[in-house]
Amino acid sequence: MGSSRAVRFRALFALALALLSASGCATHLRNAKAAYAEAQEFSRRYQTEQALAAYKRSLVESGLEARKNPSAQAFMLKGMAEVNLGLWGDAELSFVKASGLGFEAGEAWASDVSLLGLAISFEELGLGDPALRAYENLLGKSAFKPVRLAAAQRYFDLTLLRTLGLGDKEKSRALADLAKVVDRLEAGDFACGFYHYFHSQVESHRGDQRRSYEEAVTARELGLPSEKILRDNDNQIVFCYDTLAGALPASERDVFTAAHASWTKKWGWKDARTPGWKQE
Repeated sequence: MGSSRAVRFRALFALALALLSASGCATHLRNAKAAYAEAQEFSRRYQTEQALAAYKRSLVESGLEARKNPSAQAFMLKGMAEVNLGLWGDAELSFVKASGLGFEAGEAWASDVSLLGLAISFEELGLGDPALRAYENLLGKSAFKPVRLAAAQRYFDLTLLRTLGLGDKEKSRALADLAKVVDRLEAGDFACGFYHYFHSQVESHRGDQRRSYEEAVTARELGLPSEKILRDNDNQIVFCYDTLAGALPASERDVFTAAHASWTKKWGWKDARTPGWKQE
Protein backbone atom coordinates (compact mmCIF):
# COMPACT_ATOMS: atom_id res chain seq x y z
CA MET A 1 0.00 0.00 0.00
CA GLY A 2 2.79 2.38 -0.86
CA SER A 3 5.49 3.13 1.67
CA SER A 4 5.34 3.65 5.42
CA ARG A 5 5.33 7.39 4.77
CA ALA A 6 1.86 7.07 3.27
CA VAL A 7 0.69 5.27 6.40
CA ARG A 8 1.96 8.13 8.59
CA PHE A 9 -0.34 10.57 6.87
CA ARG A 10 -3.53 8.50 6.86
CA ALA A 11 -4.80 10.32 9.96
CA LEU A 12 -4.15 13.70 8.37
CA PHE A 13 -5.85 12.72 5.13
CA ALA A 14 -8.77 11.29 7.12
CA LEU A 15 -9.19 14.68 8.80
CA ALA A 16 -9.00 16.41 5.44
CA LEU A 17 -11.67 14.06 4.13
CA ALA A 18 -13.92 14.79 7.12
CA LEU A 19 -13.61 18.52 6.48
CA LEU A 20 -14.36 18.08 2.79
CA SER A 21 -17.43 16.02 3.63
CA ALA A 22 -19.00 19.01 5.32
CA SER A 23 -19.69 20.52 1.88
CA GLY A 24 -22.07 19.26 -0.80
CA CYS A 25 -20.63 17.31 -3.70
CA ALA A 26 -21.54 15.53 -6.92
CA THR A 27 -22.19 11.80 -6.96
CA HIS A 28 -18.72 10.72 -8.13
CA LEU A 29 -17.00 12.91 -5.54
CA ARG A 30 -19.33 11.67 -2.81
CA ASN A 31 -18.61 8.07 -3.84
CA ALA A 32 -14.88 8.79 -3.87
CA LYS A 33 -15.03 10.18 -0.33
CA ALA A 34 -17.06 7.22 0.89
CA ALA A 35 -14.61 4.75 -0.65
CA TYR A 36 -11.63 6.65 0.80
CA ALA A 37 -13.20 6.62 4.28
CA GLU A 38 -13.83 2.89 3.91
CA ALA A 39 -10.20 2.36 2.89
CA GLN A 40 -9.03 4.24 5.97
CA GLU A 41 -11.13 2.00 8.20
CA PHE A 42 -9.77 -1.16 6.54
CA SER A 43 -6.24 0.19 7.00
CA ARG A 44 -6.82 0.75 10.71
CA ARG A 45 -7.87 -2.90 10.95
CA TYR A 46 -4.78 -4.03 8.97
CA GLN A 47 -7.05 -5.45 6.24
CA THR A 48 -4.64 -4.59 3.47
CA GLU A 49 -6.33 -6.17 0.47
CA GLN A 50 -9.69 -4.61 1.26
CA ALA A 51 -8.04 -1.23 1.86
CA LEU A 52 -6.26 -1.39 -1.50
CA ALA A 53 -9.52 -2.20 -3.24
CA ALA A 54 -11.28 0.72 -1.56
CA TYR A 55 -8.47 3.15 -2.42
CA LYS A 56 -8.72 1.99 -6.02
CA ARG A 57 -12.48 2.64 -6.02
CA SER A 58 -11.84 6.09 -4.58
CA LEU A 59 -9.28 6.73 -7.29
CA VAL A 60 -11.70 5.66 -10.04
CA GLU A 61 -14.55 7.81 -8.69
CA SER A 62 -12.39 10.88 -8.06
CA GLY A 63 -10.88 10.45 -11.53
CA LEU A 64 -14.36 10.43 -13.09
CA GLU A 65 -15.28 13.54 -11.12
CA ALA A 66 -12.05 15.28 -12.11
CA ARG A 67 -12.76 14.64 -15.78
CA LYS A 68 -16.44 15.58 -15.59
CA ASN A 69 -16.22 18.54 -13.17
CA PRO A 70 -12.55 19.52 -12.67
CA SER A 71 -12.10 21.04 -9.21
CA ALA A 72 -9.41 21.42 -6.57
CA GLN A 73 -11.37 19.07 -4.31
CA ALA A 74 -11.59 16.33 -6.92
CA PHE A 75 -7.89 16.45 -7.76
CA MET A 76 -6.89 16.66 -4.09
CA LEU A 77 -8.91 13.54 -3.27
CA LYS A 78 -7.51 11.80 -6.35
CA GLY A 79 -3.99 12.64 -5.17
CA MET A 80 -4.73 11.38 -1.66
CA ALA A 81 -5.85 8.02 -3.07
CA GLU A 82 -2.74 7.88 -5.27
CA VAL A 83 -0.46 8.56 -2.30
CA ASN A 84 -1.93 5.60 -0.46
CA LEU A 85 -1.51 3.42 -3.55
CA GLY A 86 2.11 4.49 -4.00
CA LEU A 87 1.42 6.14 -7.37
CA TRP A 88 3.80 9.00 -6.67
CA GLY A 89 4.09 10.41 -10.18
CA ASP A 90 0.31 10.47 -10.64
CA ALA A 91 -0.14 11.96 -7.18
CA GLU A 92 2.29 14.75 -8.03
CA LEU A 93 0.26 15.67 -11.11
CA SER A 94 -3.02 15.55 -9.19
CA PHE A 95 -1.79 17.85 -6.43
CA VAL A 96 -0.31 20.26 -8.97
CA LYS A 97 -3.69 20.42 -10.74
CA ALA A 98 -5.50 20.88 -7.42
CA SER A 99 -3.26 23.81 -6.53
CA GLY A 100 -3.62 25.28 -10.00
CA LEU A 101 -7.42 25.21 -9.87
CA GLY A 102 -7.44 26.84 -6.46
CA PHE A 103 -9.62 26.22 -3.44
CA GLU A 104 -12.64 28.17 -2.27
CA ALA A 105 -12.48 30.88 0.39
CA GLY A 106 -12.04 29.26 3.80
CA GLU A 107 -10.30 26.22 2.33
CA ALA A 108 -6.71 27.26 2.98
CA TRP A 109 -6.36 24.05 5.00
CA ALA A 110 -7.19 22.04 1.86
CA SER A 111 -4.56 23.91 -0.12
CA ASP A 112 -2.04 23.06 2.60
CA VAL A 113 -3.02 19.37 2.53
CA SER A 114 -2.53 19.41 -1.23
CA LEU A 115 0.92 21.00 -0.89
CA LEU A 116 1.87 18.44 1.74
CA GLY A 117 0.81 15.62 -0.57
CA LEU A 118 2.85 17.18 -3.36
CA ALA A 119 5.90 17.37 -1.08
CA ILE A 120 5.52 13.70 -0.12
CA SER A 121 5.31 12.81 -3.80
CA PHE A 122 8.44 14.87 -4.54
CA GLU A 123 10.31 13.06 -1.77
CA GLU A 124 9.24 9.64 -2.99
CA LEU A 125 10.33 10.54 -6.53
CA GLY A 126 13.80 11.48 -5.28
CA LEU A 127 13.28 15.25 -5.39
CA GLY A 128 14.53 15.90 -1.87
CA ASP A 129 15.32 19.60 -2.25
CA PRO A 130 11.87 20.65 -3.55
CA ALA A 131 10.28 18.46 -0.86
CA LEU A 132 12.30 20.17 1.86
CA ARG A 133 11.36 23.62 0.56
CA ALA A 134 7.69 22.66 0.51
CA TYR A 135 7.84 21.29 4.06
CA GLU A 136 9.64 24.45 5.22
CA ASN A 137 7.02 26.59 3.49
CA LEU A 138 4.24 24.79 5.34
CA LEU A 139 6.07 25.14 8.66
CA GLY A 140 6.20 28.88 8.15
CA LYS A 141 2.73 29.63 6.82
CA SER A 142 0.18 26.87 7.44
CA ALA A 143 -2.46 27.67 10.04
CA PHE A 144 -3.69 24.04 9.92
CA LYS A 145 -1.88 22.33 12.82
CA PRO A 146 -2.10 18.73 11.51
CA VAL A 147 -0.32 19.88 8.34
CA ARG A 148 2.36 21.74 10.32
CA LEU A 149 3.05 18.67 12.46
CA ALA A 150 3.19 16.31 9.49
CA ALA A 151 5.46 18.71 7.59
CA ALA A 152 7.67 19.09 10.66
CA GLN A 153 8.09 15.33 10.98
CA ARG A 154 9.07 14.92 7.33
CA TYR A 155 11.31 18.02 7.44
CA PHE A 156 13.25 16.85 10.49
CA ASP A 157 13.48 13.21 9.36
CA LEU A 158 14.78 14.19 5.93
CA THR A 159 17.19 16.81 7.25
CA LEU A 160 18.61 14.53 9.95
CA LEU A 161 19.09 11.78 7.37
CA ARG A 162 21.06 14.17 5.19
CA THR A 163 23.42 15.09 8.04
CA LEU A 164 24.69 11.51 8.25
CA GLY A 165 26.86 11.95 5.18
CA LEU A 166 28.35 15.30 6.18
CA GLY A 167 31.77 16.05 7.63
CA ASP A 168 32.01 17.15 11.25
CA LYS A 169 32.00 20.89 10.55
CA GLU A 170 29.16 20.77 8.02
CA LYS A 171 27.16 18.42 10.25
CA SER A 172 27.57 20.71 13.25
CA ARG A 173 26.40 23.70 11.21
CA ALA A 174 23.41 21.80 9.78
CA LEU A 175 22.32 20.60 13.22
CA ALA A 176 22.66 24.11 14.65
CA ASP A 177 20.40 25.41 11.88
CA LEU A 178 17.90 22.62 12.58
CA ALA A 179 17.91 23.53 16.27
CA LYS A 180 17.02 27.12 15.31
CA VAL A 181 14.07 25.86 13.27
CA VAL A 182 12.68 23.88 16.20
CA ASP A 183 13.30 26.84 18.52
CA ARG A 184 11.04 28.94 16.26
CA LEU A 185 8.38 26.23 16.23
CA GLU A 186 8.44 26.00 20.02
CA ALA A 187 8.23 29.77 20.32
CA GLY A 188 5.00 29.67 18.31
CA ASP A 189 3.49 26.71 20.18
CA PHE A 190 5.52 25.83 23.26
CA ALA A 191 2.85 23.45 24.58
CA CYS A 192 3.21 21.15 21.55
CA GLY A 193 4.99 18.05 22.83
CA PHE A 194 5.80 16.92 19.28
CA TYR A 195 8.12 19.90 18.78
CA HIS A 196 9.99 19.05 22.00
CA TYR A 197 10.31 15.47 20.76
CA PHE A 198 11.98 16.79 17.59
CA HIS A 199 14.18 19.06 19.70
CA SER A 200 15.30 16.09 21.80
CA GLN A 201 16.30 14.19 18.66
CA VAL A 202 18.28 17.13 17.29
CA GLU A 203 20.13 17.77 20.56
CA SER A 204 21.02 14.09 20.83
CA HIS A 205 22.63 14.25 17.39
CA ARG A 206 24.49 17.36 18.56
CA GLY A 207 25.84 15.41 21.53
CA ASP A 208 24.01 17.43 24.20
CA GLN A 209 22.38 14.57 26.09
CA ARG A 210 21.38 16.77 29.02
CA ARG A 211 19.31 19.04 26.77
CA SER A 212 18.02 16.02 24.86
CA TYR A 213 16.86 14.44 28.12
CA GLU A 214 15.13 17.64 29.25
CA GLU A 215 13.34 18.06 25.92
CA ALA A 216 12.24 14.41 25.90
CA VAL A 217 10.84 14.71 29.43
CA THR A 218 9.03 17.91 28.40
CA ALA A 219 7.63 16.13 25.34
CA ARG A 220 6.28 13.30 27.48
CA GLU A 221 4.69 15.68 29.95
CA LEU A 222 3.00 17.75 27.23
CA GLY A 223 1.81 14.71 25.27
CA LEU A 224 2.70 13.04 21.99
CA PRO A 225 0.48 12.19 19.00
CA SER A 226 0.89 8.41 18.88
CA GLU A 227 1.96 5.39 20.92
CA LYS A 228 4.84 4.74 18.49
CA ILE A 229 6.28 8.22 19.00
CA LEU A 230 5.73 8.01 22.77
CA ARG A 231 7.72 4.79 22.88
CA ASP A 232 10.49 6.25 20.75
CA ASN A 233 10.62 9.24 23.10
CA ASP A 234 10.76 6.92 26.13
CA ASN A 235 13.68 5.06 24.56
CA GLN A 236 15.43 8.38 24.08
CA ILE A 237 14.87 9.22 27.75
CA VAL A 238 16.44 5.90 28.75
CA PHE A 239 19.41 6.43 26.41
CA CYS A 240 20.05 9.91 27.81
CA TYR A 241 19.60 8.67 31.37
CA ASP A 242 22.19 5.94 30.87
CA THR A 243 24.62 8.36 29.24
CA LEU A 244 24.27 11.04 31.90
CA ALA A 245 24.25 8.67 34.87
CA GLY A 246 27.51 7.23 33.66
CA ALA A 247 29.18 10.58 33.02
CA LEU A 248 28.10 12.91 35.83
CA PRO A 249 30.18 13.41 38.99
CA ALA A 250 28.82 11.48 41.98
CA SER A 251 27.15 14.50 43.63
CA GLU A 252 25.38 15.58 40.43
CA ARG A 253 24.51 12.00 39.54
CA ASP A 254 22.66 11.48 42.83
CA VAL A 255 20.54 14.58 42.25
CA PHE A 256 19.86 13.61 38.65
CA THR A 257 18.89 9.99 39.39
CA ALA A 258 16.60 11.10 42.22
CA ALA A 259 14.81 13.55 39.91
CA HIS A 260 14.56 10.90 37.20
CA ALA A 261 13.07 8.45 39.70
CA SER A 262 10.32 10.94 40.53
CA TRP A 263 9.42 11.30 36.85
CA THR A 264 9.35 7.56 36.19
CA LYS A 265 7.20 6.97 39.26
CA LYS A 266 4.73 9.56 37.96
CA TRP A 267 4.68 7.86 34.54
CA GLY A 268 4.17 4.41 36.02
CA TRP A 269 7.47 2.95 34.83
CA LYS A 270 8.63 -0.36 36.32
CA ASP A 271 12.00 1.13 37.19
CA ALA A 272 14.36 3.89 36.00
CA ARG A 273 15.01 2.14 32.70
CA THR A 274 11.80 0.23 32.01
CA PRO A 275 8.70 2.07 30.71
CA GLY A 276 5.36 0.54 31.65
CA TRP A 277 4.67 -0.57 28.07
CA LYS A 278 7.92 -2.53 27.77
CA GLN A 279 7.82 -6.29 28.12
CA GLU A 280 10.17 -7.92 30.61
